[in-house]
Amino acid sequence: MENAEFQRHAEQVEDRLERVNSISDEGARTTALELMQSLMDLHGAGLTRVVEVLSETGESGREALAKLGSDPLICGLLVLYGIHPVALEERIASALERVAPQLRKRSGAVELVGVNEGVVRVAIRSSGNGCHSSPEELQKMVEQAIREAAPEIEEVRDENAGNTNTGFVPLNMLQPANSEEKKYEESAA
Repeated sequence: MENAEFQRHAEQVEDRLERVNSISDEGARTTALELMQSLMDLHGAGLTRVVEVLSETGESGREALAKLGSDPLICGLLVLYGIHPVALEERIASALERVAPQLRKRSGAVELVGVNEGVVRVAIRSSGNGCHSSPEELQKMVEQAIREAAPEIEEVRDENAGNTNTGFVPLNMLQPANSEEKKYEESAA
C-alpha cells in the first residue's frame, strides 16, 4: 500500500470525524466520539504489543520490525500511535541513504543538516556536470523519500535553495568584462 493510499484513508477518517462532530444530538455525538476513541485506543494497544513482542524476539524479530516500519502504511500507523521503533532522525538518514544513488545518477547529492520541531533541513547539491536534473527535481526526490520514512514531519527545507553557484562561470559572463577592459585600454591610449 502506497503512502498516497495511507493519506487517502487518513482523509476518510478526518471526513467521518467532521460528520460526527456535526451531529446535533449531543448524546449521539458524544457516544460516536467515544466509540472512535475506544477503537483508536484498542488499535494503539494492539500495535504497541506487536512492537514489544517483535522487539523481544531477538534479531529476527527486530529485522521484521524494521521491515514493517519501512512500509508506508505501517510506518504511518506506528507514527500515528507514537510507537515507531526507529528514531525520527535515523529514519530520515536511512531515507537519504536510499535516495543517494538516484541523486548521484543525476549529478546530485544531499546531506542532512538537522531535524528540529518537525522541520528537516537538508543541503542538496548539484555538481553541474553532464546531464543532470533541475534543483526542483532533486528537491522533489529528496522530499518524497523523507516523507515516506517520516510522515509526521511538517517541512523539508533545502539550505541550498536559491544558491545556484556551482563554481562554474559561463563564458558569456566573462565577455562583458573583457569588453570593458578593451574600452578602458582604448580610452587610455
